[in-house]
Amino acid sequence: MATSTMYPSPVRSMNTTLFSYLGLVMTESGDAKPSGVPIAELDIEQISALQRQVEQELGFFQESANQLKALIRKNDQSIASMEVLKTATPGHTALIPLSESMYIRAELNDPSRMLVEMGTGYFAEISREKAGEFFERKKKYITQQVETIEKIIGDKKRTRNIISETLQSKIQAQLAQMPLPK
Repeated sequence: MATSTMYPSPVRSMNTTLFSYLGLVMTESGDAKPSGVPIAELDIEQISALQRQVEQELGFFQESANQLKALIRKNDQSIASMEVLKTATPGHTALIPLSESMYIRAELNDPSRMLVEMGTGYFAEISREKAGEFFERKKKYITQQVETIEKIIGDKKRTRNIISETLQSKIQAQLAQMPLPK
């Protein structure tokens, strides 16, 4: 039984065959083989549908990259907040964020310990050093994810350009075949 991959292989040139989903099928022997119909064999309506699909995918990946970049900024704010607390002593009062726009005044019992959101609403009380290590690992991981998505975005943009060029040439060819009005 053949299954297809989720993401396309990069498109290299106009002469490269662009497949309708731009993917590969794995055969039972484990070999990858192209699947689909060459773009040159698609009609204008099918190419337009493919173009819309690629535009939607491009929008999705761009939005995902923007959300991850926002997470990096939030992580950087956490690192900066942690740095401010380095000089704090027991009994020090500080504004503690509950959300981006709401803070409460609190007294610090032990400024060497931090309450860190680990993800999906889970918190852990850890030392300032461990919190710093956690934030650096998190930033590195998210940055790697952004880089991966930006590569996919580049591939999607190249694919979009090839589809647009093919669509334009198909439309021009169709217009050239139409009889001129008398």
